Amino acid sequence: MNRFIAVIALACSTATLARADHISVFEDPTGYDCSLNQLVEPPALNSFYTVHKYNAGSTASQFKVNVDASGLFPHSFTSPYLILGSWPDGVSIGYGGCVAGDHVLMTLNFLWFGEPTTCENMLIVVPSPTSPVPGEVAVARCGDPIVVVGATGGHAYVGPESDTCPCLCQCPHPVHETTWGGVKALYR
Repeated sequence: MNRFIAVIALACSTATLARADHISVFEDPTGYDCSLNQLVEPPALNSFYTVHKYNAGSTASQFKVNVDASGLFPHSFTSPYLILGSWPDGVSIGYGGCVAGDHVLMTLNFLWFGEPTTCENMLIVVPSPTSPVPGEVAVARCGDPIVVVGATGGHAYVGPESDTCPCLCQCPHPVHETTWGGVKALYR
């Protein structure tokens, strides 16, 4: 019996944790670099990418890109998907089918007028004001019936020195408090 418990304990300690859906802004379409430091002044546009990462399979997402303290001015966006809502106020994106894996949701185009930037300047993915999962970025899972779950939203630092900011791409995100009834409701 003790050997069985030891084997189970070893298996649990070496198991990898599953990663949840994560939506953030990146300088590259692969979702690798969250230091937005290649800035150019007008008339050129600065293009950054909103990427859905660690996606096991989903059909839609809903979020907002907060640009308040970024030093950037929203200009336009493009997307291969159906967008409902107004960027940057909050968007719902329909993928048109079940999509799995990391993929670009939107290309965001900004103007930058050469203001000084610090590690306080960020683009942050936050919950949409109309999120079906209150207080969280929402993702609709593939399947019948469709289940909407919460996802994490990330941030990207803006500015020429942004690659020196602390906790660049791997900052921990706060866990939202959930009641047991809310957790059980996800599996009904």
